[in-house]
Amino acid sequence: MIFVIEVPDQAEPSAWFAFDVDDLLGKIECRAPGLLALQEPGAATAPAAARCRIFWNEAEATAAFERGDDPLWQGRGWRARQALREQLVALDVLADDL
Repeated sequence: MIFVIEVPDQAEPSAWFAFDVDDLLGKIECRAPGLLALQEPGAATAPAAARCRIFWNEAEATAAFERGDDPLWQGRGWRARQALREQLVALDVLADDL
């Protein structure tokens, strides 16, 4: 399982998952069409619409969640951390014991 955290500039942070790399690439293309396309030399690149972090497995995602001093979790990032927690609980990676 691959976990993704997005912290967009103009929207609420979110977390989502993909089953494998092919699923991840498909979901990225659905969320940001053209982002994965090769650019022509000299073509303008799309501005980054969000800060994004990918955790390649449950252990990485859990360790990141437990690392409370991570700069990503600061400021509005606490919402991203909460979104990751919700994904981990929904997939029975973390216990819902709060």
